[in-house]
Amino acid sequence: MKNDSRKARREADRVAQAAREAAGLAPGAALPAERDEVPAPVAAAPPAPESGDAASPESATAPAATVQPAKDADAGTDPKTEAASPEPAPERVHRAKKRGRALGLVGSLGVLCLGAAAIAAGSVFPPATAATGTPVALTSLPAGDALASCPATMKLFTGAGSGVDPEFAPASKDARTGVRAAVLSDSAGRIPGTEMLRNDAGVEGTIAPRLSAAEAAKATGAGADGTSERKGAPGAVSNYAESLTVHAQPLGGVQSLVSAVRSYSAADGDLAGLAAAGCTAPSAESWLTGAVTTPGSTAVLNLVNPSVSVAQVRVDLRGADGMISAPSLGALAVAPGESKSVILAGYAPNEKALSAKVTSSGGRINATIQQSTLRGLVPGGVDYLGASATANNTQVIPGVAILDPKLAGELAKPAANSDAAAELVLAATSAEGATVKVRALGRNGEVPIPGGGEVVVASNATARMPLGGLPAGQYTIVVEGDSAVSASVKMVRGTKANEPIDLAWAGAANRLGSENLMVLPPVGRSTLVLNAPEDTATVSVRALGADGKLSATRKIELSGGKTVALAATDFGAGTTALVLSATGAPGYAAAVVQDGAFGIAAVPVSDAALGSKGVQVLLRD
Repeated sequence: MKNDSRKARREADRVAQAAREAAGLAPGAALPAERDEVPAPVAAAPPAPESGDAASPESATAPAATVQPAKDADAGTDPKTEAASPEPAPERVHRAKKRGRALGLVGSLGVLCLGAAAIAAGSVFPPATAATGTPVALTSLPAGDALASCPATMKLFTGAGSGVDPEFAPASKDARTGVRAAVLSDSAGRIPGTEMLRNDAGVEGTIAPRLSAAEAAKATGAGADGTSERKGAPGAVSNYAESLTVHAQPLGGVQSLVSAVRSYSAADGDLAGLAAAGCTAPSAESWLTGAVTTPGSTAVLNLVNPSVSVAQVRVDLRGADGMISAPSLGALAVAPGESKSVILAGYAPNEKALSAKVTSSGGRINATIQQSTLRGLVPGGVDYLGASATANNTQVIPGVAILDPKLAGELAKPAANSDAAAELVLAATSAEGATVKVRALGRNGEVPIPGGGEVVVASNATARMPLGGLPAGQYTIVVEGDSAVSASVKMVRGTKANEPIDLAWAGAANRLGSENLMVLPPVGRSTLVLNAPEDTATVSVRALGADGKLSATRKIELSGGKTVALAATDFGAGTTALVLSATGAPGYAAAVVQDGAFGIAAVPVSDAALGSKGVQVLLRD
């Protein structure tokens, strides 16, 4: 307080000296206002705002106008006397000019002094923000429940027209759908309370009972004997068809590691095929790339708000020619526990590759696209397009399965199957566009891409690159651009052109962390695909069995850009999930799932659990 007052006085002295120099007075000389005994302008300053904020410029300048009448009175000049004076007009003009200069000087001085008063007021009332250079300590926030939000099962679009919230019907009678979830314990073997909740917050299933707050808050580094007692708890598969969110209780102030997957399979009907969606934590920004809205294809954007706050959602669409105007998608309100569906063809028809950027404020959103195709009367494939890694100059897409080129050519030969071909889809995220170099990494390293592997993406547009000319096998696709892009790969599987064909999308992945969990669908045959594109990495894998036990660690060395593919059964019978951790260069992983003669899907790896967070908190009176 005292230091601030001295600063204020020094500032006032500096301002006064500047006024003397402007008036041509010697240092220390009395200012005109002091000689005429004008009341100090500071006395006319308005009271400090109650909020403690510094006085605004408008409030500081207002009192200057109130000084002028006082100056006229102290000048000894009565307007009536002046009007009656026989003094010559030139003399009156000269005196008026002198008086005007004096008034202007006093008014300026009043404004400057009021500025000094505002500075002084800052020593009494706390500033709106912390002073520059003043450190503000981090305040720890308690960890919340870890969330894994799953979309609703595949549904048949029956409504006519377009827009939001269309009508749907159940899929074929033999369709199977389910959500499988799993959670890991801490090192002491404590299983966090884990539940599957419906949108109305009703409990659909309990994987583990919730621990008391006191017990959950304890930080334990190991079991009673000093060794790690890590284990897991796989939940029973839920056949609930609507969206579900898995909640896992934090332990020791750290979020628990939980993961889930939604799967769908059908052998007949318009929605025949295999689809899988990794259940993810709700996000404020999601990129979904590769939707198709050509005749015969239906792309439905599903938005789910599992939070307790209203979400204000904006959807930006990018097509082959750039940004697509859709004003009605600029402000979608999604209430807590609510779901909304958007038929994308109503806003962006006849697009062979469409990108959607979904952003939300308030509540966070889980966004997925249900994609289905019907080629005349023949099912043409189903899948979910989930959110890919955040747009970046470099994107890595593991888990890409490529058919034999001869078979792929036969499947795509009929006109109705023209888009039933493996391809990379890229979306430029800025007006700069992007020039992209693409590498395909197979089991023996890099494989040349027919056509050179380079593509130019126009400003805020999408572009496609065919991959059907690659030899059959499991691949990792690496994208390197001169500007940020989002990316995914469309895969195709089938046996004959006139029989059902299935489609799947593999999105750009985040690098593996110290511990990631990937739950495998309860249907089909899963294959783990791994790669470290730039250098050498070691990935440690443990299998979680149906009994909750973790297998011994298996270490997989990755080098030379070689893609490694391992069947889930290689890690033991009854494997329900895989726990992965990576060291060394960035490593990436995904699972490819195949079912029957034509079903195919891709499953991403869940992000690592979050530790405790800290934020800067400024307290005010």
